[in-house]
Amino acid sequence: MCQKRGFTLIELLVVVLIIGILSAVALPQYTKAVEKSRAAEAFTIVRAIRDAQKAYYMANGSYTNDLNNLDITVPGTDNMYNTVPRKETKWFSFAAAVPAVSIQETIIAAGNRLPVDTSYFLVAVAESDSCLCRYYTAKGEDVCKSFGGKKLYGSVYSVN
Repeated sequence: MCQKRGFTLIELLVVVLIIGILSAVALPQYTKAVEKSRAAEAFTIVRAIRDAQKAYYMANGSYTNDLNNLDITVPGTDNMYNTVPRKETKWFSFAAAVPAVSIQETIIAAGNRLPVDTSYFLVAVAESDSCLCRYYTAKGEDVCKSFGGKKLYGSVYSVN
């Protein structure tokens, strides 16, 4: 007599259940790591804009709000937001100088997570070499905390 070998329906369901549980545990950690990576890249660009702004200030006596006036190439396409020229990538919008909304210092470089003003944004200020991270959501706060800075006031963290 020939016996058929294979998996029973219960065994297959148990395997699918285990895979589902593992996915449910791993996916939030994966998305958090991906967002942290995107934020780190944006932070690097914001610091580069800050450094170019400081060189521009030394040469001209003032800061510029146009990224095209700086001696760096910022990735993205040209765009405008609230009358401020910006460069937009798939995930971020970068600006050379923006009017301060909830930051008390003079902003000379900014990187907003798109859509703008919905998650978090990174800024460099003229008054110090540190950068600031302002969050709008709990996920945005997690990103700001991930840089290892300290909370300054309200929803603003100091990051280096």
